[in-house]
Amino acid sequence: MIASILSLLLDVAIVGLLVATIIYALRLNKQLSAVKESRAELEELVKGFAEATAQADSSVKGMRKTAQESGEQLSSLIHRAQTLKEEMELIVQAADGLANRLESASGKARAAVMSAPAAQAPSPTATRPGAPAPQPAPRPAAAAPQPQQAPAQPAAPGGAEPRSRAEKELLQALENLRQ
Repeated sequence: MIASILSLLLDVAIVGLLVATIIYALRLNKQLSAVKESRAELEELVKGFAEATAQADSSVKGMRKTAQESGEQLSSLIHRAQTLKEEMELIVQAADGLANRLESASGKARAAVMSAPAAQAPSPTATRPGAPAPQPAPRPAAAAPQPQQAPAQPAAPGGAEPRSRAEKELLQALENLRQ
């Protein structure tokens, strides 16, 4: 009888362990099904990530190309601005030289007018016979000097006015700006 009770207890223990194993197997089966479902989702997620990575890579390449083109355009504009700056400096230098020459010529003309006798009567031998004698010019008032024009420079051969190097450069720079 002890043997039959012991056998019965062992059978009950084995049945209990078998039930526990069946329950564990059912849980494991559910988890494996969830992993299989998650695997499909994970594959989709990995594909989406790969596509996003490829798009990001092409976008980065496009941005690099755009940045390089913009850099080249900017470099070209900077070079052109530098050239224009140098030309403008030459123009300013030429204009300064011309202004100094005009100021000096104006000062010389003013000094010549102030130092010259007020009215010089022409000699009678210088007039044509039978022509009326020229009238002496009125003396300008000392308080209000009349503006004087700068003396004209002698004309160069061919009727053109002589031009200094600064004037030629200024004219050349102005012609370049028109183009």
